[in-house]
Amino acid sequence: MQMMQGNIWISLNPLGFAQGMTLVLWFQIRPSYGRAIFAPGTSSEQPNSNSQFRGLSVILADDDHVNRTVTKKLLEKLGCEVTAVSSGFECLSALSSAENSFMLVVLDLQMPEMDGFEVATRIRKFRSCNWPLIIAVTASAEDNVWERCLQMGMNGVIRKPVLLQAMEDELRRVLQRAGEGL
Repeated sequence: MQMMQGNIWISLNPLGFAQGMTLVLWFQIRPSYGRAIFAPGTSSEQPNSNSQFRGLSVILADDDHVNRTVTKKLLEKLGCEVTAVSSGFECLSALSSAENSFMLVVLDLQMPEMDGFEVATRIRKFRSCNWPLIIAVTASAEDNVWERCLQMGMNGVIRKPVLLQAMEDELRRVLQRAGEGL
């Protein structure tokens, strides 16, 4: 809430008991300096998703429903096709399914039972060292998180709270580096 320059307060009834809660968040809307891309038949008020990531098949694993929903919406806004799961086990199960060919795995590092580090280790053990690409999502402020993610075979890190521009920048960086390695 503080990172979004917001405020929160509780309204009391005449007896002094909590009656309601108010949360105010400020969103900055940035002007678009690029050309919008429109599909035939859509109005000019509804531009398509970012074409660079359109069709990118992503699996998102996060145990927190709110974080998972927000991150999924941000990825979809960038044009990704997202399958969201709530655990590391579900993520591995979806990856092992023959009909799913995910190009990118977005993992919360602090999941219970099997954290993101363990999921990444298992993916790299049973899949290619290069594919799928793996990006960690973390609220950790530890300095060594990036190094630890690299050691586990991950390709990038996004810090929480997840912001659209930071996600776009990291996706672009990871995909660009993967393209150079081919």
